[in-house]
Amino acid sequence: MASQLQLISHGEMQIHNKQKDCWIAIEGKVYDITSFLPEHPGGDEVVLECAGTDATLAFKDIGHSASAEAMLSKYLIGELDGVIKEEDKKKGKKPGPTDTPPAPSVVVQICAPIAMMAVVGYLVYKLM
Repeated sequence: MASQLQLISHGEMQIHNKQKDCWIAIEGKVYDITSFLPEHPGGDEVVLECAGTDATLAFKDIGHSASAEAMLSKYLIGELDGVIKEEDKKKGKKPGPTDTPPAPSVVVQICAPIAMMAVVGYLVYKLM
């Protein structure tokens, strides 16, 4: 596993949804499990239902063993863009620049036009 994982967009992830090209994401990490499909104990059909998507819920719902979770590391190829990592949630880190900035507060949205009208009104009064 490389120390610097590539950042994979949701669009890139979605095109890898076939038996001969199968990626899944689990907890924000992207895995190329194409070579593992024939070995999957539940059959490849089960995995292909989640191919090209975030399979976290499906993976957790099945209740995979610790050895199955450990096996994932050899298929790790990157991180899913826009996903807040669990350790960042605990540290209180906010999402990076790929997220939209927060909207201005209601007070600013109301006060800014009122202040502008007051300035224009004052200027009109002074010029007359």
